[in-house]
Amino acid sequence: MSYQGDKGLNTVKLLLLIFVCSVSALLVNVGKVSAQTTSDGWVKDTEIEVNWNSPIRSRRSPDATVSAQITNSGDEPTNGPIRFVIETLAPATVSVGNADGKLGELDYVVALPENQVLEPGQSLTVGPITIVGGRTSFNISGSAYVQVPLEPVALEVDILTPTTLSTFGSSPVTVTGTINQENAELTLNGVVIAHDGKQFSADVELSEGFNTVVARATNSSGEQITDSISVSLDLTPPYLTIESHTEAQEVYSDKITVTGLVNDIVRGTVSEEQASVEVNGIKATVSNRSYAATDVPLNEGENVITVTAIDESGNSASISQNVVYKIVTEKRLVLVSGQNQTAQIGNKLPEQLIVKLVDGSDAPIAGETVVFRVTQGAGIVGSTPETSGRAIIATTDAEGIARTEFQVGYRTGVANHKVRAKVVGVENEVIFPASATSVTGDKISVNSGNNQRGVVGQTLPAPFVVAVTDSGANVVQGARVRFDVIKGDGVFQNEESSYETLTDSDGRASAQLTLGPLTGIDAQRVEAVLIDSPESMDLLAGFSATAFVPADAGITSVSGVVLDNQDTPLPGVTVRIEGTDRTAFTDQQGQFTITQAPVGPVHLIVDGSTTTAFGEYPTLSYHIVTVSGVDNPLSGPVYMVKLDTDNGVYAGKEDVVLTLDNFPGFKLEIAKDSVTFPDGSREGIVSVTSVNASKVPMAPPNGMQPQFIVTIQPVGATFSPAAKLTLPNVDGHAPGAQVEMYSFDHDLEEFVAIGLGTVSEDGSVVSSNPGVGVVKAGWHCGSQPGGSGTAHNCPECQKCQGSSCVRDPAQDNKPLSNQTPEDCKTQLCKGFKPDPSDVPVNADVKYDCKKPGCDGENPIFDVPDDGDIKEEDKKCAMCSDGEKVPDESKEDKACGTPGTSTACYTCKDGSCGNHCEASKDKEVIKVGIPGEITNFLTVLNRGSEKLRKVSPFTLSLDVTGGGSMEQGEACCTACVTTEPVIQNKYSVDVEIKATASAATPRLPFPSYEHYFNRDERFIVGANAELRGTVTGATSPKYEYTEKLGCPDDENCHEFAAQVAVGGEIAANGLLQAAMQKWDFDHELYHCSFYSREARKKPSNNHCWSTEEGVSGTIKGGAKVEANVSSSSNSCTGPKSCAWQIKPVELFAEGSAKVKFLFFDFEYNYKPEPIKVSDGNGGSCL
Repeated sequence: MSYQGDKGLNTVKLLLLIFVCSVSALLVNVGKVSAQTTSDGWVKDTEIEVNWNSPIRSRRSPDATVSAQITNSGDEPTNGPIRFVIETLAPATVSVGNADGKLGELDYVVALPENQVLEPGQSLTVGPITIVGGRTSFNISGSAYVQVPLEPVALEVDILTPTTLSTFGSSPVTVTGTINQENAELTLNGVVIAHDGKQFSADVELSEGFNTVVARATNSSGEQITDSISVSLDLTPPYLTIESHTEAQEVYSDKITVTGLVNDIVRGTVSEEQASVEVNGIKATVSNRSYAATDVPLNEGENVITVTAIDESGNSASISQNVVYKIVTEKRLVLVSGQNQTAQIGNKLPEQLIVKLVDGSDAPIAGETVVFRVTQGAGIVGSTPETSGRAIIATTDAEGIARTEFQVGYRTGVANHKVRAKVVGVENEVIFPASATSVTGDKISVNSGNNQRGVVGQTLPAPFVVAVTDSGANVVQGARVRFDVIKGDGVFQNEESSYETLTDSDGRASAQLTLGPLTGIDAQRVEAVLIDSPESMDLLAGFSATAFVPADAGITSVSGVVLDNQDTPLPGVTVRIEGTDRTAFTDQQGQFTITQAPVGPVHLIVDGSTTTAFGEYPTLSYHIVTVSGVDNPLSGPVYMVKLDTDNGVYAGKEDVVLTLDNFPGFKLEIAKDSVTFPDGSREGIVSVTSVNASKVPMAPPNGMQPQFIVTIQPVGATFSPAAKLTLPNVDGHAPGAQVEMYSFDHDLEEFVAIGLGTVSEDGSVVSSNPGVGVVKAGWHCGSQPGGSGTAHNCPECQKCQGSSCVRDPAQDNKPLSNQTPEDCKTQLCKGFKPDPSDVPVNADVKYDCKKPGCDGENPIFDVPDDGDIKEEDKKCAMCSDGEKVPDESKEDKACGTPGTSTACYTCKDGSCGNHCEASKDKEVIKVGIPGEITNFLTVLNRGSEKLRKVSPFTLSLDVTGGGSMEQGEACCTACVTTEPVIQNKYSVDVEIKATASAATPRLPFPSYEHYFNRDERFIVGANAELRGTVTGATSPKYEYTEKLGCPDDENCHEFAAQVAVGGEIAANGLLQAAMQKWDFDHELYHCSFYSREARKKPSNNHCWSTEEGVSGTIKGGAKVEANVSSSSNSCTGPKSCAWQIKPVELFAEGSAKVKFLFFDFEYNYKPEPIKVSDGNGGSCL
């Protein structure tokens, strides 16, 4: 709408202006055919018409005012608030001067406040609206907006930086991310963080080792969501060794190559990206935990070699060693060529290793023997297979030259393969360092991330990570890997179901999965395919994940099962969530459930020290991520090994060696004063236990499955210097091979390499290299040799592909060999198909007018079957719509057999019988146990009570119940009469209980007693007794029914009885230290005497009561129960007879009482019984 200044305005222009305004307003409202909703829920109301009034100007002001008339043209009232939004205002030199706020980028004024109503047909004026600078012409338009409820937006929180699995060298770290609800509360690791509803940033303190950073958002409706990352704080400097030279070693060249190990507590290997190394200021090459600095200059005489390393976190370390450069002028070996070459693993170097033997005047010496020997790595020297080996002899030619070829071993690294050339009688020697590089990867393995749990539609807590290795078990960098979603409709970080990436310097490739809608344990599947695999080899690794639909956080739980290495359940194991009070104990089946568990990442501690199973068990821990409102089962059993503490050695005072009798070659060499135990002590027992390789609680890295794994206890013990470790070479590494040795790091909670070991020349053992060994107690193993291998005997529906058994699509429609019978379906390799012939016939209930069937793939059991009725029932009844109903056409008609006892039978309400009109009234007379019997029982029990006071035997007997007579009318079964007859029913129903027990006298142990006077004493003592109890109970029931005037075979006797017996034998013990007072008025025992000497007798200990002190009791034993039940009727024969012997159980319980001053409490402990034998039972018919 355009308004001109009033200068020179005439009547014609005014009329034209009104016309234009009216047409513009009409066009604006006609164009409002749909509503647009703003982000905060405001929508244009097309039912509210807008009409502008003429602007008002003043010569004394550069501004103008304008108002608009809004009218509700709809049929329904419009509730406030209503905002009048200025949608256009031009030119840019004018603006609204009195706006009440902005809707997005547009100014608005409040047209109708909240809680007021604009009725249909009602109008109101909006304004005046001040147009700053509006004295000249301007264009303006606007509309009425109302607020409508928005669809609820799911709460979201995402951590953007740092990325998961990052490592830092300092704390705190800055964590940034996004959140989508302004009023939601946000915490980072429990600390409330401010945010603007879009982004957040805060510093988080880290502890050394593994850390989980949890962002948790909670809104006012109780919705809770988390996102987490795993990061590490590395404050440990890298670990260095010098392997090329020993302390004060003499060398014979003015330039040397210095090599050694550089290691760090990191995931994966150590390469140029993870550490930098300098030797005397010369930068070294780093690869696969090895370093090499070439051409390090020396001066004649003693030289100091200093090696300095800095890891990616900024931690640094250095070591020094002396070498002596000696100039040899006499007969000597001279390097010609061949040093510092490189070849792929298992291949020969491109050039030969050549030395020259000369005399003091540099003249060549011919015909001398030179020994070339491999001193590091699993390589071989020699020119032909027949002459090759770990060492060969070469003879110098006329030029004094000797040479050989060198095939490097199978471990990648820089200068980590060495050959020494030596001549007997010659002082110096020549060392040939060589490097090895990896070949094409031929194995892809799951590294981490498998079996995760998450929320439908959300990203899993951790990425899927695979490792690619070559035939030498070396990680391969730069290999192409493709991740494919196989099942579940999830997507990766590229929003696609397929994601391709390259392996990093650790040989690892990762992908982050957002879960699809498919729920179910491990239902969603992902495959990782090695694209750059050897020709004709299809290599892949598989992942599974579980998606849950979240619910109320208050019902979140964690469940699992704890087993030993023989798959036997471990009861009584304590399972708790660190930092909370949420704790559970495993039951007799080893199962546990922790209720009201926190939502998000939790640290689960499994403490085996509390198990009631025999032996000592360790403590394990796991990091898991829980989903709100569901049970979160662990991905597999928690396996615990029973610790072998018998072979422990006392370490600390002197050098000790720990061996295992069943594993020749194993040694753990612990130096004097090198061990520190978890409590800070420097002396104690160190033990080693071998672990079932298939039951190791944490998976070794890179898909390895080493055959020999041990746990060194106690966890938390540290060794400095490292304890040298020697393992039997059960994995078959080649002689001289450099083998990774692994330790489970409880800070990172994964296996990390502690350094290298060398296979002995006879191939029997792997011994850690100098300076390498066990630094922390825990789980330890060697690595597995490389090689792709070939999977064989793959399960049904799978095929052999590379080193794995994988799904075979060609078998997808093949029926499985093991089918579930009668389930209306045929199970296929992929899913199932309905099978209408696979009816559950064995579940059919005979003569119920129904039969089983199939509703697609679902069994049903209520298909109407009009023929499913007994022949006897057909006389008067029929089947209709699956139910037995009276046959109305046969009502009151004869159904018996003429000339027999059923000749008078007629049909009535669907049954065939002698339907006389018998009254339902009954007269009942009841009688109790005779007084003579109750008097006898009273005398017997009183006598038993007196017997208990003077002997170890007790006996009790109790009889309850009684008899009754019931008289009424009944019909004879036979047709001797069609009139009612008198029926008498006599019954006796009693229950008899008996208990007998015996106990040995309490056996006192040496005790201390001090009597202050006749009535008080202090006592410290203990005693024990053995007690046995036998219980029995029976409940016989007899019933006789007679029908007067009916045949004798209708008078029936019925008998039923149950007999139960049980036995228990137990040992009771008491330990006490207490102040006691004589109980003169004891309720059970005679204590009313004053003799001090009599009161001191042990037989009167029961008369002393404890006033203050400490006491404890313990009870343990075994119990067994059995029962038999039977019933029989003289008219119908035996009904039932069954027997049962319940499982034999061992039980224990204890209590402790403390009563001193104002302290008075009692603690009772009663674990679940232990079943030592299974019960049995059966029928005795």
